[in-house]
Amino acid sequence: MDIQRLILSAAPDYETTNVPKQQWRRKFHTLVSSSRFESSVMGVIMVNMIQMACLHEGQSIEFAAVLDVTNYIFTAIFFVEAVLKLIAYGESYFNNSWNKFDFFVVVASLFDVVMNVLGESSFSWLSSAPQIARVMRVLRVARIVRLAGKAKNL
Repeated sequence: MDIQRLILSAAPDYETTNVPKQQWRRKFHTLVSSSRFESSVMGVIMVNMIQMACLHEGQSIEFAAVLDVTNYIFTAIFFVEAVLKLIAYGESYFNNSWNKFDFFVVVASLFDVVMNVLGESSFSWLSSAPQIARVMRVLRVARIVRLAGKAKNL
């Protein structure tokens, strides 16, 4: 009975078992499944954490502009990561809860960027939109938990 329960509760690791048949997608799968790619993403997340921690009261306009530009860069990197994984994993990308979370964070980050570019006054119909978007951007930090769990030598 215990073995049957274990088998029923086991979920496949879609990242390693669902290799695409198309050669061009298989290359993307190999890339995003590599430990180098995951380590690079972890490094970008750590640098992004430092960048987000630099925000402070009374900062100069120039410093705020630099933080905005670096936020755009990080958002673009995370967007490219999500697109690469969507290409590599296809529909099974959404079978993983962490991937769903990552996708949600990327969409929230894109919303934050759109709000910054268009101006918060464009979203006056949604009074709490700026705060919600910034909170969602902070969720990027939670991604480090998943990546740290994958790193066996941590």
